[in-house]
Amino acid sequence: MNRLFIIITLVSLISCKSEVKILVDDVDILADSIPEITEPDALDSIIVSDYDMSDVDRKDVKEFKENLVKIEKEYGEQWDFCLCVVKGDSINKAFMNPDISDDKFNKLSDRFDVIDEKCKAFRIQNPSITPAERAAHEKKVRTCLKEAGIK
Repeated sequence: MNRLFIIITLVSLISCKSEVKILVDDVDILADSIPEITEPDALDSIIVSDYDMSDVDRKDVKEFKENLVKIEKEYGEQWDFCLCVVKGDSINKAFMNPDISDDKFNKLSDRFDVIDEKCKAFRIQNPSITPAERAAHEKKVRTCLKEAGIK
């Protein structure tokens, strides 16, 4: 009787949910949400930035590229994900200094504007939709900072 229950449970689980899951830092992420390299398209010839599209969810790549073209037209070439993370972390830490002078604050504000302009494409990605996607995004951020020797 116990074996029959296990077999029925397994069959129902397999038939109801056949998506593959991958474990990333104790968080299950559906294989569907993992980006894959996409084939070049007409938009690629217009895009100026050397932006790594593998950081963009594959279901959003076309829309992201369309937005990237518009962003580049207005703000110029865009930095990649890790560079934006590292620069953002650095300027945030600088702003946290309680002894910052007005002159230094103004210089940091100008630098913040440059970083913001070069990271518009990074900011339009929406990595925080589900808890699993947020966790994967946070892991990517930690990896960028660690590779840069920051954390």
